[in-house]
Amino acid sequence: MNPVASIRSGSIAFRLTLLFSLVAMLTFTAVGTYLYQLLVQKIELRDDDRLVDKVVLARTLLSDFPSLDALSKSPAPFKHAVHGSDGLTLRLIGPDGRLLLQAPARANAPPLAPLHNVVPITRTPVADDVHKQSWAPDELRVLNAEGMLGDTAGTPVQIAISRPRSRHSEFLRHYLLNLSCAVAFGATLVAVFGFLIVRRGMQPLHLVISQANNISTHRLNTRLSVERGPAELRELAAAFNAMLDRLEDGVQRLSGFAADLAHDMRTPVNTLMVETQVALSQPRSNEEYQAMAASNLEEYEHLAHMIENTLFLARVDNAQLAIARAMLDARAELRRVCNYFSGLAEEAGVTLEIREIASAAHLYADATLLRRALGNLLSNAITHTPPGGRITLAMQASLQGLQIDVTNTGEGIAAEHMPHIFERYYRADYARASSASTGLGLAIVRAIMQLHGGDVSVASVPGARTTFSLQFLALN
Repeated sequence: MNPVASIRSGSIAFRLTLLFSLVAMLTFTAVGTYLYQLLVQKIELRDDDRLVDKVVLARTLLSDFPSLDALSKSPAPFKHAVHGSDGLTLRLIGPDGRLLLQAPARANAPPLAPLHNVVPITRTPVADDVHKQSWAPDELRVLNAEGMLGDTAGTPVQIAISRPRSRHSEFLRHYLLNLSCAVAFGATLVAVFGFLIVRRGMQPLHLVISQANNISTHRLNTRLSVERGPAELRELAAAFNAMLDRLEDGVQRLSGFAADLAHDMRTPVNTLMVETQVALSQPRSNEEYQAMAASNLEEYEHLAHMIENTLFLARVDNAQLAIARAMLDARAELRRVCNYFSGLAEEAGVTLEIREIASAAHLYADATLLRRALGNLLSNAITHTPPGGRITLAMQASLQGLQIDVTNTGEGIAAEHMPHIFERYYRADYARASSASTGLGLAIVRAIMQLHGGDVSVASVPGARTTFSLQFLALN
């Protein structure tokens, strides 16, 4: 991707480059400002020290003059003292306020202002004694001090020495211009190198994008490979691969679900079609048509039951089924379900009983779903228990929760069927399966237990007994 396209698209490389440039500009500007201010302070300090030196020199020169007249006649030493000092102006003021001397005597010298902060003769001036004084259009650095002639009377003389602050303006302006250019150039270099570095650093990301573009619904088994990439991308690839695992599993389950559903619906639909074709092949009596309608109604009910169960499982898979939990008396629920199936069990010649429970136990569950799960287990148990057999409902409480067991003395389940017994549309024996069976009963039981955060398990001894156990977690 070229830089212009990166800028227009607001890519990560462009944003990082922009941030690098901004940080570099701010950093260089801060450093440049610090260096500029430090240079200005150093220059002012040096100039102030020179003012102090000139004042000390003027005091020394004054001590060599015996009178004010001698000073007026021989100003050369003072002129030599300030000669070559660009912008510096030295003034000597007599005790009566009269200007005795000005060196150099130029027309554009700043005017003599009232003397402030005069350093007494008893103290040596220092740089801190230099003060500012306004002078349009500039500013002056001024040092005022007392001096004394070398006469016997010790005649005082005021020394006023000043220097325009803008004396170094041109130099500082050039310095500031060069500094600004250096800052801009440095920021530009950082932007260019930053962009190149970011582009190189993002090559593994482009590799991931290339690999991700090759993944489609027909290549869900493809996985991202960035073992040599940075740690962040390895984490991203791991999360993406985990997502692909889930998607692949979901697609496979959906595909299998659709295939199973089509397979199971094909049989009753074919039956309906064949029966209808046979019935229409020749004239029939009313009794025959009624018998065909009754047979078709049974198939319609079977289809409706299958569709209802399929929709229930689909809602559970998509977390669209809300459950209404309540505190239930487990023993009362077992008795309710047992009473409901007692007639069917009696008709099948099977004994249905509840094992004695010492104390009452409670569970936190959706009553309708609980009864549906128990109903599916009892219905299966009655179907697979031969006449004279026994079905027992039992309950036991523990620290982990409550467990409900449904045991029948049927033919049992072979070991090869045990891992698949809770899969949708799975039938251990298709030949012996009831025509009313949809193969979804145990899958619904497992889905109901998952909705409750519990589990369902099965243990079977072929030819002896089979026990389905519902584990409900304890309510904390």
